[in-house]
Amino acid sequence: MRPALVVFAAVLTALADAGAQTSADWPQWRGPRRDGSIGAELPAQWPEALTKRWEIPVGAGHASPVVSGNRVVVFARQGDEEIVRALDLASGKELWRAAYPAPYVVNPAAQSHGAGPKSTPAISGGRVFTFGISGVLSAFDLASGKLLWRLPPPGVPPQYGSTTSPLVDGTSVIVHVGGEDYGALTS
Repeated sequence: MRPALVVFAAVLTALADAGAQTSADWPQWRGPRRDGSIGAELPAQWPEALTKRWEIPVGAGHASPVVSGNRVVVFARQGDEEIVRALDLASGKELWRAAYPAPYVVNPAAQSHGAGPKSTPAISGGRVFTFGISGVLSAFDLASGKLLWRLPPPGVPPQYGSTTSPLVDGTSVIVHVGGEDYGALTS
């Protein structure tokens, strides 16, 4: 289970309940402005305690959840598959799920980090972009979960797995691809 997902949803709910003037969108790693701030004036008074509204097991990995509108998108591993799914922000109900085979052998030096995924998805223009541990870059429709496109991993896999999160700038999706001595920034 990803306790971070439950805490993240609880904090967003607490902000809304306390009257913070913010949209709940957190569409990429480090938030709407990529600086780790929520961009809102914090409420003068917080609830005595956070109230857990829901929880759902999502699998293993280090990817953070992202939020757009009423959807929370999570990216995790279950067995030899990487799974991206959209959940309803208010209830935690699964709205859609997409999975693909992603076998991965962890470098012995990184065993304690697990087989990922490690990259946080990005949401932009009604699309969800994921970057898997072996370098698989995918785009999904945020509303339906339909796969829009997928690029296979580069010929030389990353020695310790892909860890950078996709960066969306206008119509470009930027990722760091490749393995030892063969890396590149690609959009």
